[in-house]
Amino acid sequence: MKLRFEEVNKENLEIAVQIQNEIFPLEDGRANFIEGIENNPYRKEMINFIIYEKKEPIGVVGLYSYNEYPNDAWLSWFGILEKFRNKGYGLLSFDFFESLAKEKGYLSIRVYTSSEFDVAIKLYQNKKMISERYNNKLECAEINKETIIFSKSLTNKKIDLWNNKYLELTSQIEKEK
Repeated sequence: MKLRFEEVNKENLEIAVQIQNEIFPLEDGRANFIEGIENNPYRKEMINFIIYEKKEPIGVVGLYSYNEYPNDAWLSWFGILEKFRNKGYGLLSFDFFESLAKEKGYLSIRVYTSSEFDVAIKLYQNKKMISERYNNKLECAEINKETIIFSKSLTNKKIDLWNNKYLELTSQIEKEK
């Protein structure tokens, strides 16, 4: 089973947005994909990929980091279309993200998710990520109630937990509406 990862650009943006909207129907990822293409200054880096199985687009995955926390690579827009799930594509795509983070010199990987996404949580636990609840006073109550952060060291050092450092998730949600 071989997957191909094609970087999202202006030419394939609509394919990425369509996939993202199907996986996350209540969110509009267009602003995030465009931000990745245009390099928003508060991010150190943002790169997203369309995942292909042969010629069929099956999902999206990406990596971003914050200028303030340059050693942490965050998993971005990670999802596999429903009809392609339970075939190992999620694991392979996560492995791609982790390898990309190592290749780029990051010391740790992180992801946030909502407590309602059981399948994602199981995958992150399977990948030996450490979980913690996110509760930052600058975020809205909904964010603090539902958000879990998973972290994993890419070195032989123990991972430092995120410890509720501000992530701007409330403004992220506003941008996606």
